[in-house]
Amino acid sequence: MVTRVPTGINGFDELIQGGFSEGSVNIFSGPAGSAKTTIGMQYIYHGAKECGEPGLFLTLEESRESIITAMKNLGMDLEPLLNDGSVYLIDMGGLLREGANVSDEVEREIVGFGAIKNFLESFLQHGNIKRLVVDSLTAASLFYKSIEEIRQEMFRFVRFLKKMNVTTILLAESLNQSGEQSRFGIEAFMGDSFVAIGYEKTAGEYRRTIAIIKMRFTDHDNTVHPFIFTESGIEVSTETEVR
Repeated sequence: MVTRVPTGINGFDELIQGGFSEGSVNIFSGPAGSAKTTIGMQYIYHGAKECGEPGLFLTLEESRESIITAMKNLGMDLEPLLNDGSVYLIDMGGLLREGANVSDEVEREIVGFGAIKNFLESFLQHGNIKRLVVDSLTAASLFYKSIEEIRQEMFRFVRFLKKMNVTTILLAESLNQSGEQSRFGIEAFMGDSFVAIGYEKTAGEYRRTIAIIKMRFTDHDNTVHPFIFTESGIEVSTETEVR
């Protein structure tokens, strides 16, 4: 029997048998502005507030303050959870810059998978973390010199996460509006699941969409569904399909 970890994204869990498989690594790919960060943070928020599962959101791109403000506008106040230690929101770049002389080598290490892994090895064990989001794979990958180096380092990082007994979302940038074509073309092969977040133009208007391309250990939905922002966060329409 597979233990399920509910995401807290209304409608989405119904498409994946109630949630992610426990301990899995799940990759969400989408273009800029497709709500990747919001989806990841809603997953962390729900785990801490509704499931009693401490979570860590590790950002390499957006500032801590920006994320807190954006989530509050969607009815999710992170401050109490940050204060009681059930949610950790860490700006990895800012953390590693403290006390360091900035150089090309330091800048490269700040977003590299090696530096993230070293940080997580200690933090995950001592923080009793059950949920993890890394925003993003793309930011970490850009500081490697070749696609082969990216492939090797990303594979090592995902393999490390699978050993850490934490259920993870890794966010990644896509090259197309549907979210299916990931930046480096290898992300879909790395995780236990690959979810495409994107835009579809319908009747002259753009609407955000979500599609589960693959999800191991799960009898998942195979169609493209629209989602909207509500007063309590993102909500996926389980009945309406994008045509």
